[in-house]
Amino acid sequence: MASPRSGGPADAERAGDDALRFCDAEYPEATTVILGGSSSTGKRTPTSDIDILLIAPASTFERRNGSPTSEARVTHHDGERFDVFAYTVEGYREWAERDFASLRPVLPVLLTEGIPLRTGDEFSELRRWSADRLAPGPRPTAHQLALRRYAVTDLIDDLTDATDELVSAAIRADLLRDLGELALLSSGAWLGSGKWLARRLRAVDPESADALAAFARERDHREAVRVAAALLDRLGGRVDEDFVR
Repeated sequence: MASPRSGGPADAERAGDDALRFCDAEYPEATTVILGGSSSTGKRTPTSDIDILLIAPASTFERRNGSPTSEARVTHHDGERFDVFAYTVEGYREWAERDFASLRPVLPVLLTEGIPLRTGDEFSELRRWSADRLAPGPRPTAHQLALRRYAVTDLIDDLTDATDELVSAAIRADLLRDLGELALLSSGAWLGSGKWLARRLRAVDPESADALAAFARERDHREAVRVAAALLDRLGGRVDEDFVR
């Protein structure tokens, strides 16, 4: 049965014990096991799963699913839900490179910020490689940032003219995400999605985070447009002249 979640170090320790039992049962050849996400910080909620990154030999994956380098799965074990990211050393590097290219380095952050539960010979080198790639932050070009400002400008104009409630809600959802991502990149921070977008923005740019929260809770249509436009101004302003995409 799932253990109670009271938060704090004790909860993280219980999650680590659960993760190791799961890996012993499902991935006994794993040489490195990392506990990540809210489980590693002791901030699990009743619906949180347990994030695990593990490194294992190729034989593990060939035997399980025919893939020579990786397996990503969500599964249940002993009353807990596990989100598993399993790789060979080569598979980890390949997927981490994809993460960096997307500006959303989920795996490298998990490896460098998670709690090591088991460490093989490959652990130190992979963590150092990941940390070195993370340290400079993303490096979007001026044109890439302008392209994002262009997209936000277009969404603000669409929201200004929206009359249908569902259309307005869809535009606001896109605008919330795109403004948040623009704020993160403008601050030299890697992207996150969902709650991680909000958490990272709070950490690197509290003023933009407050503005984004004000936009999210604003029910008045015109005021929501004004708040979004003001935040865009802080992040470089509108792009609505001739622009080559």
